[in-house]
Amino acid sequence: MGSTIYYFSATGNSLEIAHQIAKELEDCTIKSMATQPPNEPIGGSGESIGFVFPVFYNGLPRLVKQFIKKLSIIKGTYCFAFINFGGYGANTLGMLEDILQEKGISLSYADEVKMPGNYIVNYQAPDTDKVQKLIKAAASKVDKAAKSIADGERHPAKRKAELWSKITNRSYLYKDIAKWDEKFVVTCKCTGCCLCAKVCPVDNIKIEDRHPVWQHHCERCLACIQWCPYEAIQYGKKTIGRRRYHNPNVEIKDIINRK
Repeated sequence: MGSTIYYFSATGNSLEIAHQIAKELEDCTIKSMATQPPNEPIGGSGESIGFVFPVFYNGLPRLVKQFIKKLSIIKGTYCFAFINFGGYGANTLGMLEDILQEKGISLSYADEVKMPGNYIVNYQAPDTDKVQKLIKAAASKVDKAAKSIADGERHPAKRKAELWSKITNRSYLYKDIAKWDEKFVVTCKCTGCCLCAKVCPVDNIKIEDRHPVWQHHCERCLACIQWCPYEAIQYGKKTIGRRRYHNPNVEIKDIINRK
């Protein structure tokens, strides 16, 4: 008996949501999707399995997709998902349910919430006031959802923009992803503190001569840029002068320890 929440979080938004939901559930364990999935079937009668993660390019982050595909879930398990995004959730929940249905599982509860957007390769992160407003509004929605999940309520996934989601997720997130990290630049501000390597969810960063070197299996989460205390990492010229972001309620040790 109990619950398990599997999450993926680079800046802390999804980790905060996972913690908030876990508080409402009995005997709940939080596990990172950056680790290897369990070898044994999970779930069963009286147990619930949850997934909390951000939306990448209108769909599933590659890491999330690969992790959930490897899971073996006992049929009849109460499964829930709560996603977050800075722009648009698109058909991410529908994509997740497609994977689960291949296992004979349906999402019992599915919902989404807007959080501070932080893909600074494309846009400026919100200022402090807007961050606080977004997080406060999100917390209220997550709290209601957590209570519903604890009560075993049903809230099916809403499918929307299915074709658009499929095209953008495949064309922009997965395409040429092995080459994507070639544009990372390390400036003279780097002190060799190694935090970038520690927060990377897939160990894509090695430290050589006290400087980070990317290994070409990047998940495009930008944890390395966002958590660098000296703003010593840039993505080409696109991120120069843009605010860094990580959830103000999550500490870097939480990201590192959970990984």
